[in-house]
Amino acid sequence: MSDTSDSEDSTYQQPSPSTSQSASNSSADERPPPPCGCAYVQALQAQIREGSYATTGGDYLEAIFTHREAFFAFPQGHRGCASGFSELARDLEMRELSWRRAWRADWEGDSEAAAAFRHEAWVIANAFS
Repeated sequence: MSDTSDSEDSTYQQPSPSTSQSASNSSADERPPPPCGCAYVQALQAQIREGSYATTGGDYLEAIFTHREAFFAFPQGHRGCASGFSELARDLEMRELSWRRAWRADWEGDSEAAAAFRHEAWVIANAFS
């Protein structure tokens, strides 16, 4: 009969300095998570992450309505879009801070676009519940 307490103790050991150092280096990179959602949401996300997506003209509303048309036409193809729209909102909220880009005038509507994208995420998530 083996004693399982010996094997359990090994899982609770303190991390070595090299392990904790590599963990702090990986958090310093702060790479964005992989894209999720349909191809349209992923294309929007790529534009936001490149810094080429302007929010002052209200294009985000057109993007939401275009996506809704595709969503209602084929809901099964958009199961990951709720989290995709949440990521779009987060990316807009963080693009000046986390990607260390200077603020631009065409990003003035970022907070409104982020709120609209979060609402759309909620609408999509509730459609599947």
